[in-house]
Amino acid sequence: MIYIIAKDGSGDFTSIQQAVDALPGGGQAPAILLVRMDEYQERVVVDKDNVRIVGEARDRTVITAKGCAVDKNPDGSDRGTFLSATFMVTGRNVEVENLTIRNDAGDGREVGQAVAVYAAGDRGVWRNVRMIAHQDTLFCGPLMPKVVSFIAPRRGSAECVESVGDSPLTFSRQYFEDCFIQGDVDFIFGPYRCWFERCTLFMNARGGLYTAANTPEVQPYGLVFHNCRLTGECEEGQAFLGRPWRRFSRTVFLNCDMDAHVSPQGFADWDEVKVVTERYAEYATSGVRADQTSRHPKQKRMSAEEAAQYSVAEVLGGYDHWQPDRRTPTWFMCGDSTMADYPADRAPMTGWGQKLQAMANAAGLQVFVENCAVNGRSSKSFVAEKRLNFIELCLRKGDKLIVSFSHNDEKPDRERGTDARVTFPEYLGMYIDAARRQGAEIVLVTPVARRRFDAEGRLQPTHGAYPDALRAVADYRGVRLVDLEKATMALVQQAGPEGSKQIFCHVPAGDPHYPEGLEDNSHLQARGAARIAALFLTRLLGRGPEKEADIEAGVAEDFTDLIAREDHVLC
Repeated sequence: MIYIIAKDGSGDFTSIQQAVDALPGGGQAPAILLVRMDEYQERVVVDKDNVRIVGEARDRTVITAKGCAVDKNPDGSDRGTFLSATFMVTGRNVEVENLTIRNDAGDGREVGQAVAVYAAGDRGVWRNVRMIAHQDTLFCGPLMPKVVSFIAPRRGSAECVESVGDSPLTFSRQYFEDCFIQGDVDFIFGPYRCWFERCTLFMNARGGLYTAANTPEVQPYGLVFHNCRLTGECEEGQAFLGRPWRRFSRTVFLNCDMDAHVSPQGFADWDEVKVVTERYAEYATSGVRADQTSRHPKQKRMSAEEAAQYSVAEVLGGYDHWQPDRRTPTWFMCGDSTMADYPADRAPMTGWGQKLQAMANAAGLQVFVENCAVNGRSSKSFVAEKRLNFIELCLRKGDKLIVSFSHNDEKPDRERGTDARVTFPEYLGMYIDAARRQGAEIVLVTPVARRRFDAEGRLQPTHGAYPDALRAVADYRGVRLVDLEKATMALVQQAGPEGSKQIFCHVPAGDPHYPEGLEDNSHLQARGAARIAALFLTRLLGRGPEKEADIEAGVAEDFTDLIAREDHVLC
């Protein structure tokens, strides 16, 4: 599901923290929180694993707060740097995209450190995010006991150490892509391994240092900046590349463009003990500061061979071979009740989209299935409720938009009904255009057949001109079509009037969810949903047979074993 956060009450939640707290957790596919354009004045802790937070528009979706180091604890003492963050992540596999996070506390000379983003969880991904503050904008490092106490009960799965200053070996990693990070003094700091790809680092008018790593001695990598741009609004030469927060800090700039704001010296010593060493390095700097003859004498000038050893896989891969630059595609499913997810109290009724993630896993596919299908919706009402708009905001290159409507387009009511030859193709075109605008693939799917036999036991088509309309639009617009109507008609016909009851939701009286029984010839039960999900996937992957009479053999070849174990695997 995509959960909508809107301050005006038009979504599922009015605050980001409220939405995070309500997430059930435990799902394989990331829960998606879509944040509508507005300014959210709140401090947020994302303590759930597998969450994707997407802003509607980067510069107009803003999370802001005013925490700072001189804020007071109940005993009158200063809270310090690490209790000042506007946005903190303590969960694992959290992705944040397309929004702005600010700390508005002000100049560090007056308020001390004021963190915008505290990235504590492992496998954090940040894409097209603006992070804006003054001193200490972005911290990438573990929790400490005082932080855990402050954010309780939102501890999450993040690492925790007694002191982050002389940090022990840490295992967590962060990846930043196309981000804008603004500050002045030590504004990107911490002990984690981090990769910054195509990011802009912007120095405030005060001037200062872009980075302050405190990499543990035995950790092979620290902060790595690749293809980044360093700029600002301070006087020329008043922005240093960084300084070592602790003795063994590591910071490397590769293929970065640096303008005149950057000091000719590059890196700077912190004091007489924490000094620049060969763990600080540059390679292939371009721009005004491309000449490195005035650089700190102790920093390393990397060779092409040494620079080539740096890659996202090498720096961040770790024990689990994490490659955040290769994002896992998401399949967004748009449809009606034959595709939708059902809660446990509606079992055995099951939408075929509900079984697709397990089928994709069984086929060895690295994808997330986001089932956005909703009972009772048509191609028209799905658009009218802005569901397509919200999905489009979450679509990215490499994703799929899987669209299957007909059952409710056939209804005569104004809110849902469409004409198969006129308005239905027009609405399908909206889905095609939305996918293509985002670089995603559109897949049109003809509807699942209904179980309706004539007196001679022949299955009857019931969807009128709608399946042909889908076929025609797919052909005319040059998009992929999965013909589930033909495939499911062959499957149901082969099963026959009696056997097909095992596909559709036929439930005997006495069932705890259907005490009076149920004979539903449109909706599926779990086993039937699994079979149809398998049909869809074999056709999508090109594994399925071309002749309808061979459909059963195709399902058996790839998925029958899995379907037979569905009570253990698919539910």
